[in-house]
Amino acid sequence: MTHPSTLLEPSFAGAIAAIEQATDLSVQIRRHWVCSLRQIAKWFDRPAEVIPARWTSVRIPVSQLHHARVGVTAKTVANHKANLRAALRWFGKEQGVPVRGVPLSPDWARLRDLIEDRGQRARLYGLMRYCSGRGINPGSIDDTILDAYLRYRAETTALASNNMARRSVARTWNTCVGAIDGWPAQRLTEPPIKASVGPVWEDFPEGLRNNIEAYLAGLTKIRRSLRGKRIIPTLIMSDRRWPNRGGRWT
Repeated sequence: MTHPSTLLEPSFAGAIAAIEQATDLSVQIRRHWVCSLRQIAKWFDRPAEVIPARWTSVRIPVSQLHHARVGVTAKTVANHKANLRAALRWFGKEQGVPVRGVPLSPDWARLRDLIEDRGQRARLYGLMRYCSGRGINPGSIDDTILDAYLRYRAETTALASNNMARRSVARTWNTCVGAIDGWPAQRLTEPPIKASVGPVWEDFPEGLRNNIEAYLAGLTKIRRSLRGKRIIPTLIMSDRRWPNRGGRWT
């Protein structure tokens, strides 16, 4: 996996350095928190320098850690999770780390406030924070920047960054173009929706096809139930006509 050269916010590595130098923490707490930060970074299989030191950013992947997969006991995983959460909360208060990540620049904050729909605001908020951190103004948005944001999102979060995610962000952005006064006129490319493709009839085994045809043919004949009740045909194979309430074909 490739990793971003520059993280837009404090990382696990920064949190470890701050904890090791903290004078208001006991030696035991410093040792436990640093151990948990390093262990969870190892379980993530990512360098500590590229993992955001923010609980809301790592909460989902942390919740997905399972003791059987990482080869330890459930209690060990629970202890490391608890230490991580406490360490990141302490670090956030000490360093003033925003709960939701990079703060918006004035231009992006103004644009965000123009969006009345909460769903649209949520779908664009990550892009806005990314651009704020990179110093990209709203008028410079294009497909290249959107691609870079989705790569960064894949490398630093557990959020989806596939074509569906790209379509969601691009479509929301394009909906705002022209509908909101002061919104940039540049539109983003929406990936096409792939038509669902399934197997054709001839792809199924011949024996299965014969069994299905025999079963459907049986539905066109008068037959009896397990209790001996007479059952009228439920369909005609030629034109798929259905019987009315009196049992006559319409």
